[in-house]
Amino acid sequence: MPSQSLLSLVQQGGISLYPLGICSILVVAIFLERMWAYSRLNRLPQELLHRVEGLLAAGEWQRALHLLDDSPSPFARVAKTGLLRRQASPQEVTDMLTLACEAEVAAAGRGLPVLGTIGNIAPFFGLFGTVIGIMRAFQEVSQRGSAEAAAVSGGIAEALIATALGLGVGIAAVIGNNWLLALQDGFRLRLERVATEWAYSLQRVGRPADAGVSEPLP
Repeated sequence: MPSQSLLSLVQQGGISLYPLGICSILVVAIFLERMWAYSRLNRLPQELLHRVEGLLAAGEWQRALHLLDDSPSPFARVAKTGLLRRQASPQEVTDMLTLACEAEVAAAGRGLPVLGTIGNIAPFFGLFGTVIGIMRAFQEVSQRGSAEAAAVSGGIAEALIATALGLGVGIAAVIGNNWLLALQDGFRLRLERVATEWAYSLQRVGRPADAGVSEPLP
């Protein structure tokens, strides 16, 4: 069967098959996990933010804070950061919102450095397998005393398969990494836009009369 032939072909990749196999599993796992994560992270809780703004306009700051605290959304966490620092100057509030956005973006990029590293090193694993395969081919020639096709075919096949596997894993890692970086950039822009609008909202409603509800950042 074709699948069996492909499996037997891959198995001829030699020792480089093992690190490349691990790399390929990591590439698939990280890419799928991050795609699923970004599908959740990019959900803007518009209704929640409108409810919070209504509570702020009514002076119910504690209820607004609890409402944000109960939400798992990164947009809610950023909004909570601004709310906790609402008694500071507008510039300080903006700075804290910027730091909160950077923290959320950094957390959303978890795993991307691994993909970038695999994209760089996978071809070298393939090159290592290529060298091993060529060395094996020359060893077979020296043992048999002739350069017959049967003597060198195994080593040459190992070299070529290792090269192909290394390039394949590396290309997949680079494509996946670039795709996720684009999603991360989009997430950053949405988060910064919400943070900017939230800073204006806090300035518009003003500071609460009760200064005792301010809390330190966790």
